[in-house]
Amino acid sequence: GVRTAEDDPVPPAEALESLVEGNKRFVSGKAETWKEWSPGNLERLATYGQNPMASIVGCADSRAPVEILFDAQPGDLFVLRNAGNTLTNAEGSLVGSLEFSVNALGVKLIVFLGHTQCGAIKGA
Repeated sequence: GVRTAEDDPVPPAEALESLVEGNKRFVSGKAETWKEWSPGNLERLATYGQNPMASIVGCADSRAPVEILFDAQPGDLFVLRNAGNTLTNAEGSLVGSLEFSVNALGVKLIVFLGHTQCGAIKGA
C-alpha cells in the first residue's frame, strides 16, 4: 500500500536500497509499482499526509522522470526539479523545500540525480 504520515520514517539505508532496487526494475523493463496502485491511495495521502522516504533533486529535463526511474508511486519521493539539478544560494525555493522535507516531513535521505546529455550542464 501507500506510505503515509501515519507510518514510521524509512531509515536512510533502507530508502537508498529501495531506490536502487526500483531503478533496477526500471532498467530491466520490469517496473511493478503502478500495477498495485489503487485510486484510494490518493485519498489516503490526502487524509493522512505524505511520508516520503527520500528527497530527490533532479533535472527538469523531460527525459528524466524521477518517479518512473525509481519505480516509485505518489508519496514515496519528495521531488525537486530544475534545469541541471543545481542548488545555489540564488535558488532559495529549492533550499527551503529541501529544509521542509527534512524538518517537517522527516526525510533522512537526499539524492542529487544527474543524467547524461544534460543541456543545462553543457550550456553552463
